[in-house]
Amino acid sequence: MASTGTPPLTEGKPSTEESHREKGEMNIMDVLAKLEKHEAECTLRYQRIDEKLSGQKLSMKALDVKIWGLAVLIIIAPMVHKFLA
Repeated sequence: MASTGTPPLTEGKPSTEESHREKGEMNIMDVLAKLEKHEAECTLRYQRIDEKLSGQKLSMKALDVKIWGLAVLIIIAPMVHKFLA
């Protein structure tokens, strides 16, 4: 039997769901599933960011103390010079 390129008459029309998938459209359940997956990935990403930031809190506090120490030295240096001179 030679193929003419047209579907046989015994086959019905594809359902609307099948035709939407062929066009690249998604149904509501597909969108919800992708959205839930995206939210789970974002939650993990933000947890990792929070962990990194909390790990850097100690180094930031140490840096803050050093800056305050320098500020005190800058303010006190001219006074010490007057006492020594």
